[in-house]
Amino acid sequence: MRRIIVFFLVVFAITQMSGQSSVTFRVDMENLMTEGLFSSDSGDRIFIRGSFNDWKGSMYELKKSPVIPNLYCGTFEFENIGDTLFFKYILHKEADRAFWESNPDPDNPDNGNRSLIVRDEEMMLPPATFCYDEYITFPVLFSKKQLEEDFLQFRNILESTHPALYDYTNKEVLDSIFDHNYERIGLNLEFTDFLMLMTEVISKVGCGHSSLWVPGKFWNVAPGKLFPYELYISGDQVLVKGVMDGTREIPPGSELLSINNQPVQQIIQRLASLTSADGFNSSYRKTKVAQNFAVKYALAFGFPDNFMVEYIAPGNLQHSHKTIRPVSKNVIDSNKSRQSELSFREIPGMNTGVLTINTFGYYGRVEMFRNFMDSVFTVISQEGIGDLILDLRGNSGGDPFCASYLWAYLEPGPLPYFKDHYGKYDTLANPVPQPGYHYKGDLYTLIDGNGFSTTGHFCALLDYHNVGSFVGSELGSTYTCTGNATYPPLKNTGIMVGTARVRRYTAAVEDMDAMCGVMPDYPVEIGPGDIIEGRDAVMEYALSLINNTRDSKQN
Repeated sequence: MRRIIVFFLVVFAITQMSGQSSVTFRVDMENLMTEGLFSSDSGDRIFIRGSFNDWKGSMYELKKSPVIPNLYCGTFEFENIGDTLFFKYILHKEADRAFWESNPDPDNPDNGNRSLIVRDEEMMLPPATFCYDEYITFPVLFSKKQLEEDFLQFRNILESTHPALYDYTNKEVLDSIFDHNYERIGLNLEFTDFLMLMTEVISKVGCGHSSLWVPGKFWNVAPGKLFPYELYISGDQVLVKGVMDGTREIPPGSELLSINNQPVQQIIQRLASLTSADGFNSSYRKTKVAQNFAVKYALAFGFPDNFMVEYIAPGNLQHSHKTIRPVSKNVIDSNKSRQSELSFREIPGMNTGVLTINTFGYYGRVEMFRNFMDSVFTVISQEGIGDLILDLRGNSGGDPFCASYLWAYLEPGPLPYFKDHYGKYDTLANPVPQPGYHYKGDLYTLIDGNGFSTTGHFCALLDYHNVGSFVGSELGSTYTCTGNATYPPLKNTGIMVGTARVRRYTAAVEDMDAMCGVMPDYPVEIGPGDIIEGRDAVMEYALSLINNTRDSKQN
C-alpha cells in the first residue's frame, strides 16, 4: 500500500511541475509612436521571441489593446511550471525587417534579456517599455558626446593592446592622425562618416589583422541600395566579373570607367587606402576592394537610389552609359557563400596532380588535415607523379600546424617553420622533420592577392628556399604578421575594433621585404576574354609551363 501511495505522490508532483500557466505580456509603444517609429496602421507589428520558441518564429504576436492606447498585449500558455524563460520584444517593420530590443535588462548577463519564472497561476506582467537604440532609423545618428567617447575608447584599445602599433607608421604621425580625426567629430555626424574617421586611422597601422567591423544591426536599417556587380581589378582595368541579381545590363568582361560621374580609379584608390593590410600590401588591398566592393562603396560614398555607370563593353571601343538599380545586402551576401576546398585530383594523361587548399583554417581538425596530406602524398609517390600544382588562391591563412605539415612534404631538408618560439607553436621554431613520402618533383604554386596571414609565412618559406615556381599575382601577405586578434565593441556604437595581440609571427627567412608579398615568377592577369569564357587563365598557364618544360627536357 505504501508503494502505491508513494507512486501516486510522485505522479502528482510531476503533473504539477509540467502543468500549464497563462501569461499575459504587455508592452507600451508610446515612446516609439511619439518618435514616428511605430505605426500599426502602416503594418508595423510586435512579437515576442525567447527561449520558449528558440528565438525565432512569429507565433507570439501582441495585439493593440482595445482599452488602453499605445498598449499591446498577448496571452499565451506555457508549460513547465517553475522554469525561467528569457525573452525580448521584437518590432517588425516593412520588408520583414526585425528590430530587437536593445538590452532591456542590463543586469541580466544573458544579452540583457528579459526574464520571468513561470508560476502555477494566471500571470499578468506589468507594462514594459520597448527598449530601442539608435539602430532603428536611417541615417543612424549618435550624439557628439557618444562619438567622442567611442573614438577615445577606440584609440585606447589600439594603444593599450596592439603589440606593433608603430611598426609601419611612427608614433608621431599616427598620433597626429588620431588627434586630427577626433577634432573632426561634430554634431549630427552620421554613423558611416564616423566609421570612416576611425577607418582612416586603423588602415595606417599596416596590420591586416586590425580592422573595424560594422554591427549587424546597422544593416538592418541601412537602405538596400548596394552596387550589384562583382568586380575584378586587372592591372589598371576594373572589369565586370559577374552580376549579383541575375540581370545582365552590363555584360561580363566590360571595363568600368566611372560610377555616378566619379572615375572608377579614384573610387578604387580611396577604398584601397581605407583597407587594412600587412605592410600596406597593395595587392591585398585591391583584392579586398574588388571582393567587397558593394559594401565598401556604400560605407564610403553612400547609398544612391541608382548607379549611373560608364563602361566599355567587350569588343567595343565606344563608351556606353547605363543606369542600373541597386540590390539589397541579402542579395550581396547570398552571392558570397563559398565552401572551403581541400581536394586533390590528377590531370589525365599529364602525370600531374592538383592540390587545392583555399584555407589552412582547420583549427580543431588538424589531424584530419594531416591525414589528408598523408593520403595525397602517398598517392603522388605511388603513382610517380612528377609535377604538382599547389593552388593556394583565395587562401586567407589559418593554423600554422596545418601549413607547417604541408611544408614538411615540400621542404628541401628538415628546416624550421617559424623564426622564433611562439607560445603553442613553440615546436615550429625547430627543424620540421620530413615524412616518408617527401615530394621530390616539380612544384608550381598558384597565388593571388587573397593569400593572407599563415599563407604568407608558408609561401615565404617556399620562395626563400627556392622550392618550385609561383604563378599568378602578388601574394596579399608577407613573411611576417601579427595575430590572435580580439574584437571588443565600442560602448555606444557597437563598432567592433579588431586588434592583434601577438607582436609578430615571422617565418624562418632572412632579408625579405616586409612591405610586399611573394611575387610570382610568372605573372598572369585575368583579361576580359577569360571572364567572358569562364577560363581559369592562371591554371592554364601553369599547365602550359609543365608541358613546355617537359618538351624542353626532351629536346
